[in-house]
Amino acid sequence: MPDDVSQEGHGLLTLSMAPDLAAARLMQGLLQSAGIDCFIPDENLLSQASYLSGIAGGLRVQVRTADRERAQAMLDDYRTPDGPADGDETPEHPKAVAESERLAQRALRVAILGFILWPLPHPYALALALAALARKDLTGYARRQARVAAAVSLLAIVVFLVALFELLSSDLWRQRLH
Repeated sequence: MPDDVSQEGHGLLTLSMAPDLAAARLMQGLLQSAGIDCFIPDENLLSQASYLSGIAGGLRVQVRTADRERAQAMLDDYRTPDGPADGDETPEHPKAVAESERLAQRALRVAILGFILWPLPHPYALALALAALARKDLTGYARRQARVAAAVSLLAIVVFLVALFELLSSDLWRQRLH
């Protein structure tokens, strides 16, 4: 039984987590074409705010408990066009590389989300980006993501501090205190 399978209520279980709505619907179509009922419970929420899917950890793809083994076998047999084919060389530490890339992606997403909740997430995004950049196994694309996240977050923090300083040093603020 795979580690990513978790038990849910109502006879459904989460078979997989899709990174976005398109991937979830692709899995749903694959499973439904084999006659397996498939549900995406977070579809309506995240279709309205798709930018939150990565932050929320993705979309759950659920099947009935009775269809679990057959559905998992179908997903295991399915290969994406850009995925490694059988016999291809894989990195020395694929789990570490994937974790580094997820860290860089998370840093970029939190930095972008920081514009909505400005300035709260930016120190966290900066810490994530710096942690990702410190890893030696980071790929070029993920390294660029981490650099962009660090730059955006650093700029947002500086702008916030300048705005705060201007507010605190303004005459209007001093008059309100006295």
